[in-house]
Amino acid sequence: MPSRVTGTVVLAILIDTNGNVVHPTIVSGPAMLRKPVLDAIRKYKYKPYLLNDKAVDAETTVSVTVDSYRDCPIAQ
Repeated sequence: MPSRVTGTVVLAILIDTNGNVVHPTIVSGPAMLRKPVLDAIRKYKYKPYLLNDKAVDAETTVSVTVDSYRDCPIAQ
């Protein structure tokens, strides 16, 4: 029977001036979901944060909720 892993992974990330995710760090979440969520968040592209009409690096926290993660090799 395949494992079903659910939960929320919280990450601290830096969004650079191009909107790329830089240095994502896990804050909390189920161990089995951490690597897949890190892999996914690195692919995200954000709209750059503007300060006085200039793009700047921005630190933020992101929560990723996984409803169902089946047949994951690391979850079994």
